[in-house]
Amino acid sequence: MSRRGRKPLATRHVDSLCGSERAKLRLQTILKTLQGQLTVPEACQVLGICQSRFHALRNEWLQEALDLLEPRPLGRPAQVVSPEEEEVARLQAENRDLKQQLRVTTVREELARVMPYVLRPAGDDPKKGAALS
Repeated sequence: MSRRGRKPLATRHVDSLCGSERAKLRLQTILKTLQGQLTVPEACQVLGICQSRFHALRNEWLQEALDLLEPRPLGRPAQVVSPEEEEVARLQAENRDLKQQLRVTTVREELARVMPYVLRPAGDDPKKGAALS
């Protein structure tokens, strides 16, 4: 049974990553030991390090890779708002509210001058025959 599609790149994926050649060699060597292509002593010889350092390096890399794969909340993280920005936002909202209240008051005043009967409450109808002021 043959595989269909492209041949797996395996450790050659590392070649296309951004990083120094030394870091790429370390990563490729760690991957080869995980694949069983190299033994730990052979990997240590390639990298020029002792076995305890190799195990520490491999464990550190695996832990960081695992941390990157942990589930995270969806969406953008909430932005931290400084107290100054919070105060500015509050003042801007208050300014908008005050401008809206001013517009309403201006319209009411204009209505009161032009059509005073519109703003009069329903129960305040003057009695028939009473003089309008």
